[in-house]
Amino acid sequence: MNLPNMLAVARLDLMLLWRNRTALFTVVGMPVLFAGMLALFKGEEAAGMDMALYTGTGYLAFFLVFAVFMNLVSVFTARREDLTLKRLRGGMLSDAEVLGGSVLVAGAFYLVQALVLLVLLGTALGGRFPANPLLMAAGLAAGTAVFALLAFALSGLTPNADMAQLTVVPIMFLSMAGSGVMFPLDGLPEAVQQAAGTLPLTPVVETIRTGYFGQDFTAASTPADVGFLDSWAACARSFAVFGVWLYLGIWSARRWFRWEPRHA
Repeated sequence: MNLPNMLAVARLDLMLLWRNRTALFTVVGMPVLFAGMLALFKGEEAAGMDMALYTGTGYLAFFLVFAVFMNLVSVFTARREDLTLKRLRGGMLSDAEVLGGSVLVAGAFYLVQALVLLVLLGTALGGRFPANPLLMAAGLAAGTAVFALLAFALSGLTPNADMAQLTVVPIMFLSMAGSGVMFPLDGLPEAVQQAAGTLPLTPVVETIRTGYFGQDFTAASTPADVGFLDSWAACARSFAVFGVWLYLGIWSARRWFRWEPRHA
């Protein structure tokens, strides 16, 4: 895999993203809107937690849906239908370079958003430096890989570029409502909590909050303080869920991703 070739594809992605105002709003505008909403939670507490910081760390995970998942579904669906993917694949670029360039751009956007949000949490919202930044980084990286693979698969099931903005909506709302992004799941029935724990965004939320606060956010009860090594052990189940979704993502991407239009 040649890095200059990937960067060339990445530059093409940036140019096309700038020209597509709808996609640009999804990738940039939506995270800005959600980040601005954190001001509404400043000074509020629930179950002993600062709501601005609790919700903000949830947004660190949720922005994956905008920058990586929704973005890549739109990119790959549109490029497939206008034969761009087919032309790129027929040239000197390898499959990994064609796909990797787009993932590189999506990942870069997400990284910038995460860093800006961390600065916002630590300054305007009175937060702190993460207790375990390595755990947070591992969760962010694993989540990026999972949602990129899911985007490959869903793009193959999406009939055209116009439908791409609709097919991602159920997963977006399910991720937001069921992964504990904005509120704890403790009050939900046990069966619902168990199901929510298997969603692809849930382990991202758990590892980010555990790494940021230095508390075990993988348990349903009140989070307990954990040390640097104990925080990794606490997130063992979260990484197991990551492993399952990585396997499912690879399988579904190989099965459903398409290089040519669906009518071909």
